[in-house]
Amino acid sequence: MLSRILLGFFLLSFLSSFYFLLKEAGEERRRLFTGIFLVLIFIFLFPSQVTFLVFENQPVKNFGGVAGYRVSEFLFEQFGFPSFLIPFLFLLGAISVFLRSLRLFFHMSSVLLALFLFLLFAGRQGETGKGVDEFLKNTAGFVRFLIYLFVLFSPVLVFVKKRKERIPPEPEKRKEKKKRERKKRERKIEEKKEEKEIPVEEKNLRDEILSLLHDPVRVEEISKEEAERLGKLIEEKLENFKIRGKIVDYISGPVITRFEYEPAPEIKASSVISRADDVAMAIKAPKVRMSMISGKGAIGIEVPNKRREIVYIKELLTHPEYERDKHPLFIPLGKDITGKPYYERIDGMPHLLVAGATGSGKSVFIHSVITSILFRAGSQDVKFLLVDPKRIELSIYNGIPHLVRPVVVEPREAVEVLKESIEWMEYRYRELGKASVRDIEGYNKKMKEKMPYILIIIDELADLMMVAGREIEHCLVRLAQMARAVGIHLVVATQRPSVNVITGLIKANFPARISFQVVSRADSRTILDEIGAEKLLGKGDMLYRSPRGDELMRLHGAFVSVEEALGIRNLFAGEWLKKLLGGRIDKVNEVVRLIIEEDMIDVISDPGIPGSEERIEAFCRFAENEVGIPAEELKQVLEEVEYYPGIEEMQHVKKERKEGEEGEEEERDPLFEEAKRIVIQYQTASISLLQRKLKIGYARAGRLIDQLEKAGIVGPYRGSKSREVLIKGE
Repeated sequence: MLSRILLGFFLLSFLSSFYFLLKEAGEERRRLFTGIFLVLIFIFLFPSQVTFLVFENQPVKNFGGVAGYRVSEFLFEQFGFPSFLIPFLFLLGAISVFLRSLRLFFHMSSVLLALFLFLLFAGRQGETGKGVDEFLKNTAGFVRFLIYLFVLFSPVLVFVKKRKERIPPEPEKRKEKKKRERKKRERKIEEKKEEKEIPVEEKNLRDEILSLLHDPVRVEEISKEEAERLGKLIEEKLENFKIRGKIVDYISGPVITRFEYEPAPEIKASSVISRADDVAMAIKAPKVRMSMISGKGAIGIEVPNKRREIVYIKELLTHPEYERDKHPLFIPLGKDITGKPYYERIDGMPHLLVAGATGSGKSVFIHSVITSILFRAGSQDVKFLLVDPKRIELSIYNGIPHLVRPVVVEPREAVEVLKESIEWMEYRYRELGKASVRDIEGYNKKMKEKMPYILIIIDELADLMMVAGREIEHCLVRLAQMARAVGIHLVVATQRPSVNVITGLIKANFPARISFQVVSRADSRTILDEIGAEKLLGKGDMLYRSPRGDELMRLHGAFVSVEEALGIRNLFAGEWLKKLLGGRIDKVNEVVRLIIEEDMIDVISDPGIPGSEERIEAFCRFAENEVGIPAEELKQVLEEVEYYPGIEEMQHVKKERKEGEEGEEEERDPLFEEAKRIVIQYQTASISLLQRKLKIGYARAGRLIDQLEKAGIVGPYRGSKSREVLIKGE
């Protein structure tokens, strides 16, 4: 008896450990562990039963040892010889797990279980079989044999029924069935639309977002004794260079400590600031930055703390000051040198230029901007247009309902999208004129249908400028000059702040600028018009020039990890998918959970991703095994879903372009086809070539070149060079 209790305790401990191991593993690893575990049970159980019969009353010779002997003894006592079928249930389970086929396990296990029950009861095997048979004999008499036969043949009846359900109907009936199902889905969708529910994107997801963000970790401030020691070292080092003065005060923050140094009346400020590297060497600091303190007759000497505090976005989003402004574009920039949170409104900037070397914190800053807007604004309030030529940082936001379209990763496509956004701007100006208002705020107060703000974020400007510098510059300048009033704002980042990337025209129209750590003084001057950014510490340490023209402000940006950004993306995408798929399929929550677990949000939201069709087909087959929804039905629903709601401007611009293209085709020059043949034949496109070959004037040849460019046959203007012919031919 004691040995059985110990065996049971051992098995319970083993199973609980295995459960917690599977809980922490991934989907594929869980499947592999489960299959191996079931195979090991079969390998342990079946030989133990065989050796139990061969070496009866000899636990030492049993294949499974004492444990195998005790388990086999219990099984034979309770079930008799039919207990030999029990190990094969585990083997069938392992095979179905490896083959990912629940249907195979259902059919085969039902046959095996029916055979087991028939032999157990009809054969009066073991204590269980004898007890059940005796009970049925006393209550049902001879009828018990009919019950045994029904148990034996029940899998056959189930199989025949399932087979009939799977027999494909005739072609006409199949068409009618699909038609009825489509009408049924459409009716459900209309019923859902008629219901007065709060849209999913309007739900308050703040608590869920905060649960995904890291809690802040406090770091001890610099002690008074340490501050006095550093101040004395600074004074002594400057004394060595005949620079007299004294430390009058200091301010300790999360990342740096600023000492206020008051030089003697005859000492020039420039002579103090030029000794920044010498002071850094004296106090054994990596970098020291010096600058004038506005409103004080002192110089700020900014010394990095030995232990830097990480500024987490959660702390800034839960700060009372964040609630003082309810505007959807009110964002936290970070903490200042005193540790106080600092916030700005993007519509007041109204456009932001960000620069910094690789790893200095640009992309993390963009994550913090997007996170803070998602925290307080629904997709009906703010729309994003994200451009990410690097294909790394912003692509993780594919799937949130705030996007007007999937994240743009191709530079050429980015040019077209920015041109289209100019058309959105012009359309909005016409709408503002019809409503007799000056800006988007007046429009939203007056009109019932609100206009959402549009935030265009470009993560790497240099990649776009290399492909189409003039076109990108024209689009950015045009938007920066005019888009503020209609609620379109730009956040442009680059890791190469050179004059051929951040041109004079672009700088002039981006009054608000942020510089993270840069390589040289020249880069600092390019972005901020003064030096200082080369002395920053990296990892979110920044200098901010506000549009009000104030002095540079040193801030420490908030940290948002990729895992946090992905969690927030999955949260919004999951809620949005539940709304899109609700009424179209059953078990919506289970399907959405599988979509998130299998990382399918990107291909469902952007069918243009290479290999998306194959991935969706494989997922639908997987979902069929997991939740029982037919793969073809799920695939059809996913293909029919229009993921991004878009904006009114997009539909209007598409309509205008279509009408324009139809009009252009009607007004094409009669010599268009001949001109097309000539440029393809000679693989060059110039006005002089068409003049010579077609014997026409300069103006008509120029119009033909423009029409060929619009038709996608020749490339854009390239200065003194002839245009590139985009169609190759003999």
